[in-house]
Amino acid sequence: MLFQQITALLLTLVILLGCAAKGTAPAERPKVAGCPVASKKTSTMEDLIKGKVDTAGAISSVAVVELKCTVRNDALRIDVQLANKSDAVRRVAYKFRWLDRDGLDAWNDESLKPVLLYAQSQHNIVGLAPTSNAVDFRVFLIDQDKH
Repeated sequence: MLFQQITALLLTLVILLGCAAKGTAPAERPKVAGCPVASKKTSTMEDLIKGKVDTAGAISSVAVVELKCTVRNDALRIDVQLANKSDAVRRVAYKFRWLDRDGLDAWNDESLKPVLLYAQSQHNIVGLAPTSNAVDFRVFLIDQDKH
């Protein structure tokens, strides 16, 4: 009887020490195409694009068709595939908004960069996080053909 009580006490102590030593690690955020997403409800490329791409008004015949994210040496790299579905040359501008773990701006010195999209073509733009604090992003697009 005493042996069983001591064994139960030791087992309880080992379990408590094991939990205390590990601590609670932050929950891993879900990912789509390597990109961090806000919830598990975002599970398709279409959902990812809706959640990560912001535009200033409508941009006719130009769309983001794919996003890919990779992390190398603590730097987040974003590959954005733009498609011009028009028979005319289109001009757009883009910039990345880099966010930290709390969803706040990790960097705010990004300027708009112009891109010329030829008719019926695709173009890849790449963003590299300027700081290791940037763990999330948004892509902002604006139509430069509107007058």
